[in-house]
Amino acid sequence: MAECLISIGSNLGNRSLAIDSALAELQANRAIMLLRVSSRHLTQAIGGPAGQDEFVNAAALVETSLPPVELLSVLHALELRAGRTRDIRWGARSLDLDLLLYDELVINDEQLILPHPRMAFRRFVLAPAAEIAPNMSHPVLGRGIIQLLEHLEQALNYVAIAGVPGVGKSQLANSVAARIGAVAIIEGQPTGRPAEPSAGRSLQAELEFLGDRCDLLRDVVSSGKEPYAISDFWLGQSLAYAKELSLDDCQQIESAWLKCCQQVASPKLIVFVEVNFDGVFCDRQMEKLIAVQRNLREQLLEPGQPPMLKLNAANPSWNEEEVAAAILAM
Repeated sequence: MAECLISIGSNLGNRSLAIDSALAELQANRAIMLLRVSSRHLTQAIGGPAGQDEFVNAAALVETSLPPVELLSVLHALELRAGRTRDIRWGARSLDLDLLLYDELVINDEQLILPHPRMAFRRFVLAPAAEIAPNMSHPVLGRGIIQLLEHLEQALNYVAIAGVPGVGKSQLANSVAARIGAVAIIEGQPTGRPAEPSAGRSLQAELEFLGDRCDLLRDVVSSGKEPYAISDFWLGQSLAYAKELSLDDCQQIESAWLKCCQQVASPKLIVFVEVNFDGVFCDRQMEKLIAVQRNLREQLLEPGQPPMLKLNAANPSWNEEEVAAAILAM
């Protein structure tokens, strides 16, 4: 039997009845045992059309003999019976059932992504889940549910956007900041040093980038005066570039990075904007960019990192909506 965590929500029709009915049907399924159910939480609708009613949110912990995809099919069938439609993104829903965790399985395919890709930065998911499964572990981030919730409550209101050059990080930081009333922290171009053009930078250039970024974050983020700060860089990027240098250079950058981390706040959320290099002609410079993006991806999946929202650089307007909704959900 697998232990699974399910998020439940409704903001259309008789919300409490929809949740009660879904829980009763889960309990009636012979392959599912309902272990614990959280209290109900009222939360504002985030994203989608304006004027939606508040959500009633809850969480359920179950044991099941069903494989992950079959359990997901059961949840989708319950949504359909409750009148759920998917014609408008983030629209009002009579019933919303999300499979958050299935033991400690990690799955990423067209049918199912586990853990749920947005659960770690959604307070309306974590708060009810922490009531019934505080120590259940997120297998990618290496933290329990209660630790993820505490991170949202304690971390400064700072979001970092990471990615290789050319993915639209500055535009994304500026557009989201304007949309939600945040401050954008945009990296400048110091005199005498080229802007971030490629993955083939020298040790000195990388150390200067790191120092400039540290100064920007220390001056703006650590003040805590703004509702949210959004930077078009992440300090950890320097380590991704450092791996493409010599061992000695890499160690110098790591040492400088550690000093910076002691001076500035860690992000509450990291937005990772990827570019699809498939089918792109790869010269030496492009190969370096591909390597840096791979290094970044591996870093962000290391246990102990802040939650991550992964986006595709090809969808800038979609990305703006995603990041704005993620910040409002925290």
